[in-house]
Amino acid sequence: MMLQLTKAPAVDVGMLIRRPPHDVFEALADPSITMRFWYTKSTGRMAEGAELTWEWEMHRLSGKVWVQEVQADRRIRFSWEGYDPAHPTTVEFQFIPYENDTTYVRITETRFTGDADTQVSRALESTAGFTFLPAQPRRSPVSTARLRPPVVAS
Repeated sequence: MMLQLTKAPAVDVGMLIRRPPHDVFEALADPSITMRFWYTKSTGRMAEGAELTWEWEMHRLSGKVWVQEVQADRRIRFSWEGYDPAHPTTVEFQFIPYENDTTYVRITETRFTGDADTQVSRALESTAGFTFLPAQPRRSPVSTARLRPPVVAS
């Protein structure tokens, strides 16, 4: 039986990180930091209007990234060809200040394509990946993370 969707799947994960918003923002905007815990190469910084290529050399993978919006220490929104180069998804990182100089990072991804089974599969894979990303132990400046339920930003 083929899965039928009543609503398009989307990723919505969050994590409390015991670092101030500026540090967490820079860890994802500055490739010299991000390469320590996520991809192995990037053609540049996450800057509004940038077209980047990210590489994961250990997996022999690369992908294009189109940065749509950057608000320092608050938000990064981009599209990328992670699953289907012809139909990029949209990812948004929100950096929400929280108590005691910590940051709640909310990550969403939308616009998955394909049949219903493919969309759900991609959303589940992305959810697992984006939940794991901020907690990477490899010399990550955001590795003191702990999972928390979503916090609504005002």
